[in-house]
Amino acid sequence: MTDRTTITSVTAALAICSNIIESAANEVVYISPLSLLLLASQSGLVERFKLFIQKGGRVRGITDFSHQHIKETQKSLDNGVDVRHFPQYQGIFMLVGDGRESVSSMSVDAKSLSVDTPVVALWSDDPTYAEYLMAIFETTWEQAIPVAERIENLKEGAPNL
Repeated sequence: MTDRTTITSVTAALAICSNIIESAANEVVYISPLSLLLLASQSGLVERFKLFIQKGGRVRGITDFSHQHIKETQKSLDNGVDVRHFPQYQGIFMLVGDGRESVSSMSVDAKSLSVDTPVVALWSDDPTYAEYLMAIFETTWEQAIPVAERIENLKEGAPNL
């Protein structure tokens, strides 16, 4: 495992996310900009989530998305990911496996994110840090909108919440 390792690339962060998903037994949670989820899909993480769920794991995620990305977001739902939309998204990224191993970044430039974008993220197996991230996740989860509701609002032409 790791004890607080700094990650400096999106590619490395995605690889670590893959490892965390693979080593988790019960639950994986994440907060991510949609742009990072699209990159994750290209790198096979969506399939990892799907396999994890098929083995009995639970995945909950929070993201932001607009009308143009309904299809991609719906795919997550179809794969069994419990996704919510958070309209006040501010660039945080985190993924926590089983409340113990995590990778997180407090600022991600979601609008210009690519595999070549430099990032600073922390990879840790410190349970106290994972607990801190889980508290942020749970608070945000309670305030977020279920994706099915968000999709319905977007299809009805509701303002971009």
